[in-house]
Amino acid sequence: MASPVLILTGPPGSGKTTVAALLAAASPRGLHIPADVFWTFPAHPVSPYRPEGHEQNADIVVGLTRAAAALAIRGYDVVVDGILGPWFLPTIAAELRRESVGLDYVILTVPLAIALDRVRAREGDGRAHVVRKMHAELSDPKAFGRHVVDAGERAPDAIVAEITARCAAGAFAVGDRS
Repeated sequence: MASPVLILTGPPGSGKTTVAALLAAASPRGLHIPADVFWTFPAHPVSPYRPEGHEQNADIVVGLTRAAAALAIRGYDVVVDGILGPWFLPTIAAELRRESVGLDYVILTVPLAIALDRVRAREGDGRAHVVRKMHAELSDPKAFGRHVVDAGERAPDAIVAEITARCAAGAFAVGDRS
């Protein structure tokens, strides 16, 4: 059976890409898919943060999930990083279930000030509104329970160690794996 696909999400500036790359590098068959690249595919994109982008977002999530499933079936340990909030879980889970591929789902959380500082350092102030919006939607540990990892100011290696151990214990599994 294929290894489960690991979805690593969180607001911008939470460390998703750094942690995902380290998780993939830890496996001889590790494969890191940065989901953001899929949003560059449309020739006439609609901003994914606008309500009219919903249909495009759903279509891109289906394509992204099918690509991840295909690679997992081929024996890769797939780690996808991107803003793939819980509102996408039914779609992602259904696509993976269709291919008999499991799903592990992790949400990294950080204080808003850290997220804003990190994004500002790499992109300037232009995305602060997106950081605030996504932080508000993805930072409630009570709402997301066992799927949350507090990244805070922790070193990426410590976060990777926690995620690896909790994945091995089945703590992040979505749905039935039997």
